Amino acid sequence: MFRMLISGLRSINIKVFYTFMAICVIPVTLVFSPGAHLTLRYYHRRRGYGWWKALVATYRNHCIFGQTVIDKFAMYAGHKFRITYNGLELYRELCASDKPLLLLSAHMGCSEILGYSVHHDKPCNVLVYGGEKQSLMSYRRTSFSNSNIRMIPVGTATSHSDEIISALDNGEIISAFADRFMNANKVLVSTLHGFQVSLAKGPFSLATTRGIDVMMMSSMKEPDGSYSAFFTPLPYDRTLPKSQQRQQLADAYTTEIERLLAIYPLQWFNYSNIWICT
Repeated sequence: MFRMLISGLRSINIKVFYTFMAICVIPVTLVFSPGAHLTLRYYHRRRGYGWWKALVATYRNHCIFGQTVIDKFAMYAGHKFRITYNGLELYRELCASDKPLLLLSAHMGCSEILGYSVHHDKPCNVLVYGGEKQSLMSYRRTSFSNSNIRMIPVGTATSHSDEIISALDNGEIISAFADRFMNANKVLVSTLHGFQVSLAKGPFSLATTRGIDVMMMSSMKEPDGSYSAFFTPLPYDRTLPKSQQRQQLADAYTTEIERLLAIYPLQWFNYSNIWICT
């Protein structure tokens, strides 16, 4: 299926795939996907939309998400997207240092697009779920081969935590998502849209234990099909106790998520329940 999609994207206009998905795939998804029901509740309960507006927002949200998925495969097929960068200078300055750097992302927009467009001056190690299909992992490795990026599988019995430590010891970049968690006993609580949410504790602990710089990396899809990339530093006071440092980072992280969602409200793609209260 991956090969067929990539082959088709080499010869067929990408908007044809967008249209097919919006008409034939998304309506079925809205009926049967648990993520669609969570998204409907997100717009109604967290954003305060009326039920009809929330339903329309959920449909449009899934259409944009589907487009970002197609865009990733279009990148495998050689398609180039126009990207406007915000904060890239500071990011490159931190990359020029011999110190490690932690890049945090969230499930909004399409951060993976940046992996194909930003060449990293030092190795960037992306933490990915180890249970993904090997065919997709293979496409990623091929596409990332010229960007100084490698993937480290996590979340399964074959996770490679020693590779993470080695990368930090070598002053490399670690890139991870922090808005989903696999162990409910290892979370941090922060606030998003005025409601408490659970975040993965691991990335924040990794940063504060090592005292390393942290940036939020996001790439949001624009109406014209281009992307806007954002590299935002997440500050924290390294003189405070570690628990307070972690909380500062978590709060800075959710503040940046909320800031971007105020601009791109339809690009919240975290189709899981991170909310503490229902």
